[in-house]
Amino acid sequence: MRSLFFKIFVWFWAAMALVALAVIVTTSLVQSKPVAERWRYVTGTAVGIYAQTAVELYERDGPDKLVIYLQRVEQTAQMRAVLFDERGTEITGRGATLNARQLAKRAGENGEPQIDFPNAPDTAALIARRVYGRGGTRYVLVSEMPGGSRFSAMQSEPGAFVWPVLAMILTGGIVCYGLARYLTAPLAAIRTGVHRIAGGDLSVRLGAKLGTRRDELADLSRDFDLMAERLEALALSQRRLLGDISHELRSPLARLNVALGLARQRAGESARGALDRIEREAERLNELIGQLLTLTRLEIGEEKIERTEIDLRDLVNEIVADADFEASHRRRHVAVVNSDACVISGNEELLRSAIENVIRNAVRYTAEGTTVEVALAYRLTGSQREAVISVRDYGGGVPEATLGELFRPFYRVADARERKTGGTGLGLAITQRAVQLHGGTVEARNAEGGLVVEIRLPAATDK
Repeated sequence: MRSLFFKIFVWFWAAMALVALAVIVTTSLVQSKPVAERWRYVTGTAVGIYAQTAVELYERDGPDKLVIYLQRVEQTAQMRAVLFDERGTEITGRGATLNARQLAKRAGENGEPQIDFPNAPDTAALIARRVYGRGGTRYVLVSEMPGGSRFSAMQSEPGAFVWPVLAMILTGGIVCYGLARYLTAPLAAIRTGVHRIAGGDLSVRLGAKLGTRRDELADLSRDFDLMAERLEALALSQRRLLGDISHELRSPLARLNVALGLARQRAGESARGALDRIEREAERLNELIGQLLTLTRLEIGEEKIERTEIDLRDLVNEIVADADFEASHRRRHVAVVNSDACVISGNEELLRSAIENVIRNAVRYTAEGTTVEVALAYRLTGSQREAVISVRDYGGGVPEATLGELFRPFYRVADARERKTGGTGLGLAITQRAVQLHGGTVEARNAEGGLVVEIRLPAATDK
């Protein structure tokens, strides 16, 4: 049981069920007499009091007063009664059933209260009680007691307690479910929020999901919101600072290029090598600044997406042709191995940059004499259409533990190799942000003798 909700639910429910069972067992053990026997004692005593009063009225005032008294008892106690003398004659003239007469005879003979539990569920029980009048005259009062059949069922059916117990357990289960849900709902919301923050979404807040709760879990959620707000502010500040610095570096870099041009005019042949080195480093710095500005705009949301319909097959073929031309000077090649017709809605320049960065990264690391393979596939899964662009190189791959870090800004698997190949550590980060802005995903995985980077984008239709 790894779920906290399930643990709370099961243990609370089990506790309630055990308490209910303990109460029933304890009550059964403490009770020394059967239910019907206790009911016989209580009702027999009550009927005896009515019988003694009825006999006294009859002997003193006659049968008319007796009938009035028994009618009053029937109205107040919901108990219909008749009185028999010692010869078995019904005195009141109200009429008596055969069962009542037989029960009166038994009560008159043994002197104990007699009870006749009926078999029919809606039939009243008969209770007979013997009493004596003045001079030792014997009488028997027989009464019909409503509800007696229920006590008979409890005595004769051992399973009569099963349904109440099941009702208690079911009710307890419903209450425990609500309690467990109430206690664990904030934890589930916090867990979801943590996962979103881990995925880079710092805008998540939990306050609205908890309503008016004022307990410790609500306090924890509010602390979570404060933490997320602080993290979001710090991340935004860092990105803006990075963008501002990159922007400010553009001016001195432009002046450096002007000065470099003047230096070439005035310097002799001996300074050409050093000036070429300065020019290469200036171009690299300019590329880095451009990538930083692009990444900053993508991350802080300043890059507006102006969408148009794009023929992805034409775009991929064009990028591959340019990349193959550049790679041929390094004894490498880039080729399209599959190209399905596919149209998507998006920003062409952002998508071009995203795909170019992946292909150029593959060209840097693929072995000399090998070909970077690019494939475009159109896939239809149910009602979902997607375009899948895969780029495979033959450069030996990367450690499995670092696959998830490849799209982090400035991350390098090996500093020395990155410097040698001229990478800045920003290309794949820009690819990821651009693809996410189009509602897609990008991931990397090792293949035999190389690395595969796969871009998935929602497709509009095939063509």
